[in-house]
Amino acid sequence: APVARHAPEDVFSLDVECVAVGRTHEKTDREPCLLALVDGFGRTVMRTLIKPVRPVVSYLTPFTGLRKEDFEGGRAIGLARAVSELRQRLPSRAILVGQNPEGDAEWMRLTRGVDFKGMVDLARVFQNEKGMMFSLRHEALVLLGKEASKGVHDPCWDATVSIELYQLAMKASAKELAKMREKLTSKEFWPPKPSLAREYGYQIDGVCLSLYMAKHCSCGRPIVQMRS
Repeated sequence: APVARHAPEDVFSLDVECVAVGRTHEKTDREPCLLALVDGFGRTVMRTLIKPVRPVVSYLTPFTGLRKEDFEGGRAIGLARAVSELRQRLPSRAILVGQNPEGDAEWMRLTRGVDFKGMVDLARVFQNEKGMMFSLRHEALVLLGKEASKGVHDPCWDATVSIELYQLAMKASAKELAKMREKLTSKEFWPPKPSLAREYGYQIDGVCLSLYMAKHCSCGRPIVQMRS
């Protein structure tokens, strides 16, 4: 089915990065540390550092791009203030696009129908006939020819790329969309590059990163079932 068309002034992408405040892969052992909000024109509306409440076990630097010193000097604000500022900038008519945007909205305590109108999940948009879903990095490389900078993670990049991927899918016919999905597993691009978690052996600073695969899990907590 074609992707729902929304005017650029109604479209936003929110990307939230988290630090580890515990060593398991569970959400209770993470806290938001950085948010980026990009609008439908590709402009950065917000890039805000959030001060974690609990002691940080790992800044998960390869994922967040952040270190301890980034939180020194009073630049980081509390989560409640970050949520308040985000709500002020996000119109209630907003459509959030991204890779599982529900997770980011949840971190920032946003409510559908109150703080925003709806969502477009890119993982679902580009899911192929076999039910396979792909990472944002893979979608960006294959469909936009864009690669994230090595060793530097920027949530603004994720959010901007999400906007571009949405626009690409929105303008495509059903036939063109099917071709995009096929391209994601074409010989030229398959297998995909390893995920950041895999690159680091599913562990950083003793923090388990294996949310979906029991064989790589080091914390023994329940594994999350991948959506299909």
